[in-house]
Amino acid sequence: MRLRIVIIVAALAVASCSNLSGVVEITDSWAPTTPPRAQAAVIYLTIDNGTEVDDRLVSVSSDRCNTIELHATQIDEERIMRMRLAEPELLEIGSGESLEMVPGGLHVMCINPPTPFAAGEVLDLTVTFAQAGSIEVATPIENR
Repeated sequence: MRLRIVIIVAALAVASCSNLSGVVEITDSWAPTTPPRAQAAVIYLTIDNGTEVDDRLVSVSSDRCNTIELHATQIDEERIMRMRLAEPELLEIGSGESLEMVPGGLHVMCINPPTPFAAGEVLDLTVTFAQAGSIEVATPIENR
């Protein structure tokens, strides 16, 4: 009986120390400016999975992009840095984990934006997850 009480108390203590917020959050999103007639623009996000279930980033959309792809930057066998479509396993976010999109790593590629991204503008994104559904994100355009 005493062991059962100790186990229950320990389980409650661990549960109360959980960092889970219960939601998937975009904690940092931004896009750098682009030159006139740019054929592509990049968007970066940090995604925190505060839920108790694993999730996966499925897509990103915006009316400011004709096409959006999720890319990973990789160095090939010739030591040349190349962008490739991100494999689905790179877009998985475990419970309590984060997915950080940064320059030189994972990123959102906006292909053929109809207008350049200018500093001070806000880009409206819809970020869709397998479990959490869609989240609307106001993304500032700024140079960091």
